[in-house]
Amino acid sequence: MDEKQVYEIGFHIVPTVAEEKLGDEVSVIRNAVEQGGGIVISEEFPKMRDLTYVMQKYIDTKKVSYEKAYFGWIKFEGAPELAQEIKKSADEHPQVLRYLLIKTIRENSLLTKPKERVEREEKKDDVSETKVKGKIDEETIDESIEELVIE
Repeated sequence: MDEKQVYEIGFHIVPTVAEEKLGDEVSVIRNAVEQGGGIVISEEFPKMRDLTYVMQKYIDTKKVSYEKAYFGWIKFEGAPELAQEIKKSADEHPQVLRYLLIKTIRENSLLTKPKERVEREEKKDDVSETKVKGKIDEETIDESIEELVIE
């Protein structure tokens, strides 16, 4: 018997999907998780984002370029075979521009308490000095993570 793992799929959906139809596109991925025996732990409904670089996808026989896309994610628990099924489903989904499927942990990895912001400055003798710049709130952390995810 295979032990269950926790996975997360982050995905971009092409911007040509109308906002009112976006739920249907997300349901394709969510249903693949649930029908495969997976349990959704958490998710974020896709939001339109500017892409760091132009992404291309073949639609029929034409290469289409995108500068924006909807980005969302779903964290779920399931057998390793389920991850392969989700990968296949995302590969075949015509509205998915790109995705990333990773093994992760159940716990939320974002910091929940404000932490002091530490900034390093280089001195002339190449020794770094640590300076406290004040508190970082959850919104600042979320923005930083979003910038990293988009890159």
